[in-house]
Amino acid sequence: MVFETIGPVERFVAAAEQLGFEWLTEDYVGSDPDPVTDDDADQDDAGDADSAMSRLYLTMPTENGMRQLLAMWRRFESKLSPREDEKDWWKIFGYLSKIRVWNASDRIEPATQFFIHRRLAKDPQAPVRLELDLWFHENEELRKNAKQALEGILSAVGGRIVDFVTIEPIRYQVALIEVPAQQASAISSRTGRLANADPIMSIRPQSLYATRPLSEPDSAVTSLREGANDGLRPAVAAILDGYPMQNHALLDGRVDVIEVDVPSASVPVARRYHGTAIASLIIHGDLANGEAPLTRRLKVVPVLAAPQHLNDERTHQDLLPIGIIFRAVFALKEEHQQAGPAGPDVLIINHSICDAEGPFVRRPTPWARLLDWLSHKYGILFVVSAGNITARFPSGYQDQASFNAASPLERQIALIRAVEASKGIRGLLSPAEAMNVLSVGAVHADGAGACPSDTIDPFAPIGVPNLGSAIGPGINRSLKPEIVDIGGRQVARAADHADGHLVWPDEIGHIGLETAAPDPSAGSVTRTRRSTGTSNAAALVTRSGIQIVDALEEVLAEDGVSLRDFKRAALATKALLVHGSQWGDAGTLLDASYPPPGTKQWRRRRATVTKFLGYGKPTVERVISGAVNRVTLLADDEISHEQLHEYRIPIPTSMIRSREIRRITMTLAWLPPIHPTSIAYRGVMLDVVDQDGKRKFWRGVKTIMQPHPDDIRRGTVAHFILEGSNSTAFMDSSGLFIGVQARANHRNFQQAAVPYALAVTLEVGATVREDIYASVREAIRPRPRVRA
Repeated sequence: MVFETIGPVERFVAAAEQLGFEWLTEDYVGSDPDPVTDDDADQDDAGDADSAMSRLYLTMPTENGMRQLLAMWRRFESKLSPREDEKDWWKIFGYLSKIRVWNASDRIEPATQFFIHRRLAKDPQAPVRLELDLWFHENEELRKNAKQALEGILSAVGGRIVDFVTIEPIRYQVALIEVPAQQASAISSRTGRLANADPIMSIRPQSLYATRPLSEPDSAVTSLREGANDGLRPAVAAILDGYPMQNHALLDGRVDVIEVDVPSASVPVARRYHGTAIASLIIHGDLANGEAPLTRRLKVVPVLAAPQHLNDERTHQDLLPIGIIFRAVFALKEEHQQAGPAGPDVLIINHSICDAEGPFVRRPTPWARLLDWLSHKYGILFVVSAGNITARFPSGYQDQASFNAASPLERQIALIRAVEASKGIRGLLSPAEAMNVLSVGAVHADGAGACPSDTIDPFAPIGVPNLGSAIGPGINRSLKPEIVDIGGRQVARAADHADGHLVWPDEIGHIGLETAAPDPSAGSVTRTRRSTGTSNAAALVTRSGIQIVDALEEVLAEDGVSLRDFKRAALATKALLVHGSQWGDAGTLLDASYPPPGTKQWRRRRATVTKFLGYGKPTVERVISGAVNRVTLLADDEISHEQLHEYRIPIPTSMIRSREIRRITMTLAWLPPIHPTSIAYRGVMLDVVDQDGKRKFWRGVKTIMQPHPDDIRRGTVAHFILEGSNSTAFMDSSGLFIGVQARANHRNFQQAAVPYALAVTLEVGATVREDIYASVREAIRPRPRVRA
């Protein structure tokens, strides 16, 4: 049954449970998806508010009870007085605006209907595969009964269960089914036994990720860096991707493959493109830039197969992708082939795949819930690609002739605005909306040469996202993607269409990031190719993450602490990856280009820029290396509901007295538990505050082009930069106060200990004579004592 609330959710749930209901899940309804303010006042997180309207799903103990309830509701709506035994119900009804029975229209959304239509249009007689989400019951016996009921229905209509996965912590019980074309058509029309089966919560398209191999020009590696793979250190990162070409000259001796669901025999070497490219980017970066390779090995758990009758790599057709990911992480962190964890030291997992059939729309997808739970359970950092959008969209030009005749600068501005205007079809692909992961968008840049003369390079190298990069926001309008990185240049294709002049991104072999690649014709182990996309950007962020882990290990060693003993190393890595990020020139350009114009509309433009750039592109060197005029400090701890942790930062004399530009950058990352069935999904909110519980750290701060505080507070990373050049005091005798405070968003998490990492960088102009790095280092050298 569906209950739409108009009051506090927790009071309704408590009252309903006393009357025999079983809680199933909660959905999002009735709230403004993007409220905007035109001032700097911090706002409460509306996405977490208990008072927000929501839709609750609960079950009645009996069908007769359901009929009686609906009859009482109709009497309540008619403003009739309750009978003596109905008074408790009238109290509950006061929290509600509507009660109704869950039906086929809820169960089958338009996206599923469109998916089935596409499949049947391609082959009207072919069976169709779909995913069925069953209502998740706490009682295991009820879950068994639901599965048996589904098996009976499928048997009656000629269908079958292909795969079935249950993951209790995220309340996931899903079947991958195959049904005859006739039954698929009935589902599309929301008729028949499956469309109206009570155990089924929703029917979705089969989750699928597939690559798009190129047949473009390739090249050979010019320098193989002989001997560079000797004495490599243990892996701290793993990739869940395609099977890599292990004997490629750039990967030989550098990757450790862990087979779980995808054996090597199912992926011919000649088609191991995606995993090979991701591994190459992590180890070597863009080959065109000639960077030194990493000095660590890399774990790889293949999760993409390459079926013989197809020409791409894709998620296994007979397995639910979430089950594959779950088993892959279990093998890394728990048990693999009865020999213990295969990657006990893995802190970062690159996840450059997504569900092409499952864009994020309002509610967190099961795939995102899985990554959030795994992140919290194992304390690992998932680096997730935002997704690539290849849909055509209006260019803003009247026709192809005017598009071709435009100057490059004019066309660039027009395309920037066209991309913004199409943001409604550019949302994140699952699981990039996950709260606890680091999602990555792609910047239009690479180390290749000029575009071929017969193509159109849409953007100058100024740091804006490429034409195909998916954008935010995420769950409860959280800031997503958090960062962007280089993803390769994509050319602009365009054509006249019945709907007007349309444009779309395209990948060609002449430009993009250069990586190792298999050779399908000659079997060479030195072939390379170029590619683009958010997968590449996520791989480069993973590479940067490994470099940060190396720096952390070096700092820890000075204090006699091993990396393995640093329990919050992955969280610290996440904080430091974001810590070096800012919008730069790209933010200035987008703010000047995006609507609405006018100084009073800056908040709306700022929100739009945030959806595209997040916190910006990271600069790792600023984080892992100090300078005489810059020092970065890192803290980590655990915090619980209504606690405040106080930090005091020693401020060098030159920062107090100098009238040069002074900058303080603060980044807080935390790893909260999640509530998979509540709109208060993020279990605990953390914030960085001053002594008054606000963010007024420093009076006279110069305006910095960065996300608005409203957008910052909705995720699990808070990052902002304070900058100024006046002589206003911003500390007392004890130093700069920085507070970390916590608030539980759900009663289940009021006792939860939430790990966090806080990074703070102090910086002054290069002309200041004092070595602030040495001054601060000396001031914090004595370890502080714990006080009550």
